[in-house]
Amino acid sequence: MTRSKANFIGITSIMIWACMVSGVKMITEQLGAILGVALIYSISALCVAFIDKKYLWQTLPRRYLLICGSCFVLYEVLFLCSIGLSKTREETLILAMINYLWPCFTLFLSYLLGQLNFKAPAFAGLILSILGLLLIVNPSIVSAEGFIQTLSNNPLAYTLAFCGAILWSLYCVFTPRYAQGKNGIALFFCLTSVALWLLFCLSDQAWQTPSVSMSLMIIVVGALVGIAYKNWNQSLQFGNIQLLLLASYFTPILSSLMSSLILHTLPSWSFWLGTLGVSFGAMLSWKFSTSNKTL
Repeated sequence: MTRSKANFIGITSIMIWACMVSGVKMITEQLGAILGVALIYSISALCVAFIDKKYLWQTLPRRYLLICGSCFVLYEVLFLCSIGLSKTREETLILAMINYLWPCFTLFLSYLLGQLNFKAPAFAGLILSILGLLLIVNPSIVSAEGFIQTLSNNPLAYTLAFCGAILWSLYCVFTPRYAQGKNGIALFFCLTSVALWLLFCLSDQAWQTPSVSMSLMIIVVGALVGIAYKNWNQSLQFGNIQLLLLASYFTPILSSLMSSLILHTLPSWSFWLGTLGVSFGAMLSWKFSTSNKTL
């Protein structure tokens, strides 16, 4: 694969992820949070397993399987269920922004573990991202009462989204350390699908048969999510890592634009200002952090 092709499929993965939040919300509005997400990821698992079926039977390092696999499955379950549990489409956008704190969390965890060295502006970037999120959640950013009131409207969804962001940052930090060149995405997708169906069986949500149009949407969204993960792994191996990482920091902005168009919502000026803070804070942290080559 040429570098230009790898860069192209990496950018398409970012675009797919930007649209994923709105697609998941539209499906879960009709079928419920857990059932909708379980159906989507069943299609994703089938897609990834079909494309990369040889990876299903490979022997994975134990720490990679247990630690990274657990983080992957829990992240997908928590984040997607948080989107499904959102009460309004506007709230969906806020939950997505909480999830997009993971680049900053990843950089900060890498710093704590000694994998990165931070210059002073990198810490300013972390603070900028946090302030951007606070502005999204509560436009009156200095009002603690307004912040608490927003979170109290749907505490479970906000908690799941925040925990998901931490879990994905852990996955990103530990995968290079424990994977030893192995790729467990196909297996992790299958485990995620199984976990979602177990969660559905344990819940009190009733089965609903999707309509023909909804079934087509589930197939399209599920297949695209699976393809995006598969393409992203290839792009990281053969593409320009610096370019792909830089592009990924624009995902919050792109996701907000796509979600507002698809879900027919018009966020306030404070939301867009906060989104810019989340993205550019992550970029600032990335720009002023360097790899610790002594490790």
